[in-house]
Amino acid sequence: MARNVAILIGTIAGLLIVVWLWLRPSPWAEAILVPAQYPAFRQDAQPQLVNVSQLPALNGYASPKPVVAADRFGNVAVVSHGVVNTPLGIDILLWLSGDRGDSWGQPENLTKSGKAGEINFDPWLETDGDCRYYLVYAQRRQGNLISLRSKDFAKSWSRSLQIPWKFGDRPVLGTSPNGKTLVVAAAMTERSANVPTEPLDGNDPKRQEKLRAAVVSYAGIFVSSDHGSTWGKWTSPFGHENAIPFAVVVDNANRVAASWVIEGDGSRSAVSVSQDGGQTWTNTTLVKSLQPDRPHPFNGERFPVIALDGSDGLHVAYVTAGATKVLIQSSADWKTWKDAAVLSNDSIDEVRMAAIDACGPMVHVTWMERISNNWQAYYRGSRDSGETWSPPLCLSKSIEFSDASIANGFQIYGDDDQSSVRDDGLGRVHALWSVHGGRIAHAIVDWSSKTKVGEQNDAAELWPTRKMKSTSAATTR
Repeated sequence: MARNVAILIGTIAGLLIVVWLWLRPSPWAEAILVPAQYPAFRQDAQPQLVNVSQLPALNGYASPKPVVAADRFGNVAVVSHGVVNTPLGIDILLWLSGDRGDSWGQPENLTKSGKAGEINFDPWLETDGDCRYYLVYAQRRQGNLISLRSKDFAKSWSRSLQIPWKFGDRPVLGTSPNGKTLVVAAAMTERSANVPTEPLDGNDPKRQEKLRAAVVSYAGIFVSSDHGSTWGKWTSPFGHENAIPFAVVVDNANRVAASWVIEGDGSRSAVSVSQDGGQTWTNTTLVKSLQPDRPHPFNGERFPVIALDGSDGLHVAYVTAGATKVLIQSSADWKTWKDAAVLSNDSIDEVRMAAIDACGPMVHVTWMERISNNWQAYYRGSRDSGETWSPPLCLSKSIEFSDASIANGFQIYGDDDQSSVRDDGLGRVHALWSVHGGRIAHAIVDWSSKTKVGEQNDAAELWPTRKMKSTSAATTR
């Protein structure tokens, strides 16, 4: 009898433990971020270039396509490709700074499979502005989009979490201001019913046509409400057109906006907006024939990029046809767009590679300009949600690399690269781009007269300590 009672008690205890493990709150869902007020600056404040230097290099690796994220606690993180050539492989590299970008540790290789020939590509990094950081990238071998997450300021990362649709290219990631929603946009392809059952004849005049018919392309939108544990798939903004995303944002009402280049007729750049959970999309064309002068529909770095400000306004920066100007447009209601304003300089030969970020009332745009054979990186900022802009600020007059200084411009890495810009929430802006040889240049731009974490701005209160609201405790992992 006593033995049966002990067995019963043990069974009940085991069941209670299972229920507790199932129902206890996940560390990824136990809090919602409460945004703090962005610091105000003096009326005469202008952006100041503090420093331009090279991020520490990892021997044997080139580092194109950098993406930066930063928080108000002084942490800055950068990811990029880590390219090796013998054999060709790509890893994902990570740099961290704990002092607002003043110093950097050596990069960490997050994937460690490039030297074996694996291709891990197109990383995108985001943060909720608090302790949580998110990374998404594509992997050639599996074809999946891979996501990682960190809850300690990008110092340690979760296991790989797959977004379960194939085959993905050029993923970009956005987080809602309250940290509850993640959205990934990506160019997707699937095998169609017309996949050849036998090898194609290399001399077949319809070979390319048959290859194109073997796959179906679509613009993928994937949304997670549990910090990346599970993902849902929304409808495509462009049906089965081949579209490449370059930025995506989501607000606290789960409205989503993304910027794209779509193949066909010289390619076009566009913004797509959904305000009903992806059931319908409104697409706005920015440039109808973006690059009829280029043989490739996407490369040439003429892509549009989009950002969400502290009042839920949208801002899109983009390159004109022929790559002659960088323009900016804004929309407060996600429906109507203000007239475009020109950000780039006059009398230049070419512009490329716009990047954008917004934080509170601030909007930041960087881009590249070419005169003759040399490129320069430029910055302009707005402190009133895009109404007025600071004068163009050249970021690259002098770049301090580890073994040399570069003046009077630089050479870009190639035709398939990107730059990145991010506000840390305290008035410090980080701008990054790669130069020929795969080195990453990092520029610091300050709007505040005081730049150390914890110091009070002359005109306003800085962001307060983290304030978090608890959510339901009955959240499964």
